[in-house]
Amino acid sequence: MAAILVPNEGGPSISLDKPIMLIGRNQSCDVSLQTSSKVSRRHCCIVQCGRKFLLRDLGSMNGVRVNTHRVVEIELQPEDHVAIADVQFTFRIEEPKGTGRLKQQAPQNVAADESSAAAKDECPVDSPDVPDPELGANAFSDDDLPGVSEGEIRLKDDSQSRPEFVKT
Repeated sequence: MAAILVPNEGGPSISLDKPIMLIGRNQSCDVSLQTSSKVSRRHCCIVQCGRKFLLRDLGSMNGVRVNTHRVVEIELQPEDHVAIADVQFTFRIEEPKGTGRLKQQAPQNVAADESSAAAKDECPVDSPDVPDPELGANAFSDDDLPGVSEGEIRLKDDSQSRPEFVKT
């Protein structure tokens, strides 16, 4: 399953072909949007986790909007309108060539534990099984997070990096 961002102003589509796509104005980003000064150097990222695509604002000044709503993190749906600062796209899922209209339904009798384990195996971001004492009070287990429903995926907020990782 391939996903693309189609620019609303025309131009080539952007293929989301890596598990984590960093989007920003900086040339080192996977998707470099240098046409707008309103795009932050590291503006947002799109993470593919199984069949889901998660969009996360990385603390940008001008924000990310999905269907006119400013978001910090959201699961993208086909045909969502995504605005990265003032650069607008439409999110699309492309079916692999040769599949046509023949689609096979997934079995519905899979136990919840098996399906969540399978989704976890497909996610490109590993979560440690053993707590890291260096993370201190900012580390939570999945059971400690408020408002997290089963199957929901959250990305780590890295806005408070440890000093040894900050470039001065």
